[in-house]
Amino acid sequence: MELTISILAFIVSFATFLFSVLVTYMGEQREKKEATLDALNILQEQVFDNLNEYTFGEIKNIAEQWSASIEAKNKFVENNEGTVEDFWESHHEYDSVVDEYRKISGYLARIEHFALGVNTGIYDAKVTERAATTYFVMLFKKLQPILAVKNGGSVRDTELKNSFHTEFLTLVERIKTIEKKK
Repeated sequence: MELTISILAFIVSFATFLFSVLVTYMGEQREKKEATLDALNILQEQVFDNLNEYTFGEIKNIAEQWSASIEAKNKFVENNEGTVEDFWESHHEYDSVVDEYRKISGYLARIEHFALGVNTGIYDAKVTERAATTYFVMLFKKLQPILAVKNGGSVRDTELKNSFHTEFLTLVERIKTIEKKK
Protein backbone atom coordinates (compact mmCIF):
# COMPACT_ATOMS: atom_id res chain seq x y z
CA MET A 1 0.00 0.00 0.00
CA GLU A 2 2.78 2.40 0.93
CA LEU A 3 4.53 1.62 -2.33
CA THR A 4 1.36 2.40 -4.29
CA ILE A 5 0.92 5.71 -2.47
CA SER A 6 4.59 6.58 -3.08
CA ILE A 7 4.31 5.76 -6.78
CA LEU A 8 1.08 7.74 -7.06
CA ALA A 9 2.67 10.72 -5.26
CA PHE A 10 5.64 10.55 -7.61
CA ILE A 11 3.38 10.47 -10.68
CA VAL A 12 1.36 13.45 -9.42
CA SER A 13 4.57 15.35 -8.59
CA PHE A 14 6.05 14.58 -11.99
CA ALA A 15 2.83 15.59 -13.78
CA THR A 16 2.81 18.85 -11.77
CA PHE A 17 6.43 19.44 -12.72
CA LEU A 18 5.68 18.87 -16.43
CA PHE A 19 2.66 21.16 -16.24
CA SER A 20 4.79 23.88 -14.57
CA VAL A 21 7.45 23.58 -17.28
CA LEU A 22 4.80 23.79 -20.01
CA VAL A 23 3.12 26.84 -18.46
CA THR A 24 6.48 28.56 -17.99
CA TYR A 25 7.50 27.82 -21.58
CA MET A 26 4.18 29.06 -22.97
CA GLY A 27 4.44 32.20 -20.85
CA GLU A 28 7.95 32.90 -22.11
CA GLN A 29 6.83 32.42 -25.71
CA ARG A 30 3.94 34.81 -25.18
CA GLU A 31 6.25 37.38 -23.59
CA LYS A 32 8.65 37.01 -26.51
CA LYS A 33 5.83 37.67 -28.98
CA GLU A 34 4.64 40.68 -26.96
CA ALA A 35 8.19 42.04 -26.77
CA THR A 36 8.51 41.62 -30.54
CA LEU A 37 5.30 43.55 -31.16
CA ASP A 38 6.35 46.26 -28.70
CA ALA A 39 9.73 46.58 -30.40
CA LEU A 40 8.08 46.74 -33.82
CA ASN A 41 5.74 49.49 -32.58
CA ILE A 42 8.68 51.50 -31.29
CA LEU A 43 10.56 50.89 -34.54
CA GLN A 44 7.49 52.08 -36.44
CA GLU A 45 7.37 55.33 -34.47
CA GLN A 46 11.10 56.04 -34.36
CA VAL A 47 12.32 54.65 -37.67
CA PHE A 48 9.78 53.43 -40.22
CA ASP A 49 7.61 56.56 -40.13
CA ASN A 50 10.72 58.69 -40.68
CA LEU A 51 12.11 56.50 -43.45
CA ASN A 52 8.73 56.57 -45.19
CA GLU A 53 9.30 60.29 -45.77
CA TYR A 54 12.14 59.42 -48.17
CA THR A 55 11.57 58.10 -51.67
CA PHE A 56 13.81 55.50 -53.28
CA GLY A 57 15.26 58.31 -55.43
CA GLU A 58 15.98 60.55 -52.46
CA ILE A 59 17.82 57.75 -50.65
CA LYS A 60 19.87 57.07 -53.78
CA ASN A 61 20.61 60.79 -54.18
CA ILE A 62 21.79 61.06 -50.56
CA ALA A 63 24.07 58.06 -51.05
CA GLU A 64 25.51 59.56 -54.25
CA GLN A 65 26.06 62.96 -52.62
CA TRP A 66 27.64 61.31 -49.59
CA SER A 67 30.04 59.39 -51.84
CA ALA A 68 30.92 62.61 -53.68
CA SER A 69 31.57 64.42 -50.40
CA ILE A 70 33.84 61.62 -49.18
CA GLU A 71 35.78 61.65 -52.45
CA ALA A 72 36.16 65.45 -52.22
CA LYS A 73 37.28 65.17 -48.59
CA ASN A 74 39.84 62.49 -49.44
CA LYS A 75 41.26 64.59 -52.30
CA PHE A 76 41.38 67.63 -50.03
CA VAL A 77 43.40 65.73 -47.44
CA GLU A 78 45.61 63.91 -50.01
CA ASN A 79 46.49 67.24 -51.69
CA ASN A 80 47.57 68.58 -48.29
CA GLU A 81 44.99 71.35 -48.44
CA GLY A 82 44.17 70.74 -44.80
CA THR A 83 42.79 68.24 -42.33
CA VAL A 84 39.50 66.41 -42.38
CA GLU A 85 38.15 68.97 -39.89
CA ASP A 86 39.30 71.81 -42.17
CA PHE A 87 37.43 70.23 -45.06
CA TRP A 88 34.13 69.97 -43.21
CA GLU A 89 34.51 73.49 -41.81
CA SER A 90 35.17 74.99 -45.25
CA HIS A 91 32.78 72.94 -47.40
CA HIS A 92 29.32 73.72 -46.08
CA GLU A 93 27.70 72.65 -49.36
CA TYR A 94 27.79 69.13 -47.92
CA ASP A 95 26.13 69.99 -44.59
CA SER A 96 22.62 68.92 -45.58
CA VAL A 97 23.74 65.62 -47.11
CA VAL A 98 25.88 64.87 -44.06
CA ASP A 99 22.87 65.50 -41.81
CA GLU A 100 20.58 63.30 -43.92
CA TYR A 101 23.17 60.54 -44.21
CA ARG A 102 23.68 60.54 -40.45
CA LYS A 103 19.92 60.43 -39.81
CA ILE A 104 19.53 57.47 -42.14
CA SER A 105 22.57 55.78 -40.57
CA GLY A 106 20.94 56.20 -37.16
CA TYR A 107 17.74 54.62 -38.45
CA LEU A 108 19.78 51.76 -39.90
CA ALA A 109 21.47 51.24 -36.54
CA ARG A 110 18.07 50.87 -34.86
CA ILE A 111 16.91 48.42 -37.52
CA GLU A 112 20.18 46.50 -37.07
CA HIS A 113 19.62 46.26 -33.30
CA PHE A 114 16.09 44.96 -33.82
CA ALA A 115 17.33 42.48 -36.45
CA LEU A 116 20.00 41.29 -34.03
CA GLY A 117 17.26 40.66 -31.46
CA VAL A 118 15.29 38.56 -33.94
CA ASN A 119 18.34 36.71 -35.23
CA THR A 120 19.50 35.79 -31.72
CA GLY A 121 16.06 34.67 -30.58
CA ILE A 122 15.29 37.57 -28.24
CA TYR A 123 12.43 38.53 -30.55
CA ASP A 124 10.17 36.17 -32.48
CA ALA A 125 10.98 35.75 -36.19
CA LYS A 126 7.52 34.48 -37.11
CA VAL A 127 5.78 37.44 -35.47
CA THR A 128 8.18 39.76 -37.29
CA GLU A 129 7.44 37.99 -40.55
CA ARG A 130 3.69 38.19 -40.00
CA ALA A 131 3.79 41.84 -39.00
CA ALA A 132 6.25 43.26 -41.51
CA THR A 133 7.33 40.81 -44.22
CA THR A 134 7.02 42.94 -47.31
CA TYR A 135 7.97 46.10 -45.45
CA PHE A 136 11.37 44.79 -44.30
CA VAL A 137 12.14 43.42 -47.76
CA MET A 138 11.08 46.70 -49.43
CA LEU A 139 12.99 48.74 -46.85
CA PHE A 140 16.16 46.75 -47.48
CA LYS A 141 15.83 47.42 -51.23
CA LYS A 142 15.13 51.10 -50.55
CA LEU A 143 18.20 51.45 -48.33
CA GLN A 144 20.47 49.40 -50.59
CA PRO A 145 22.26 52.49 -52.03
CA ILE A 146 23.14 53.66 -48.50
CA LEU A 147 24.14 50.12 -47.49
CA ALA A 148 26.34 49.80 -50.59
CA VAL A 149 28.12 53.08 -49.83
CA LYS A 150 28.52 52.19 -46.13
CA ASN A 151 30.15 48.94 -47.21
CA GLY A 152 32.67 50.68 -49.42
CA GLY A 153 30.88 50.09 -52.69
CA SER A 154 29.11 52.21 -55.26
CA VAL A 155 25.52 53.43 -55.13
CA ARG A 156 24.83 51.32 -58.20
CA ASP A 157 26.07 48.07 -56.64
CA THR A 158 23.38 45.42 -56.57
CA GLU A 159 25.48 42.91 -54.63
CA LEU A 160 26.58 44.09 -51.23
CA LYS A 161 30.03 43.44 -49.84
CA ASN A 162 28.19 43.42 -46.57
CA SER A 163 30.40 43.96 -43.57
CA PHE A 164 28.00 46.46 -42.01
CA HIS A 165 24.36 45.77 -41.21
CA THR A 166 24.71 42.03 -41.65
CA GLU A 167 21.95 41.40 -39.12
CA PHE A 168 19.48 43.38 -41.24
CA LEU A 169 20.43 41.35 -44.33
CA THR A 170 20.17 38.10 -42.35
CA LEU A 171 16.71 39.08 -41.08
CA VAL A 172 15.49 39.95 -44.58
CA GLU A 173 16.77 36.62 -45.93
CA ARG A 174 15.20 34.78 -43.00
CA ILE A 175 11.86 36.49 -43.54
CA LYS A 176 11.97 35.65 -47.26
CA THR A 177 12.64 31.99 -46.35
CA ILE A 178 9.71 31.90 -43.91
CA GLU A 179 7.49 33.52 -46.52
CA LYS A 180 8.49 30.96 -49.18
CA LYS A 181 7.54 28.09 -46.88
CA LYS A 182 3.96 29.33 -46.73
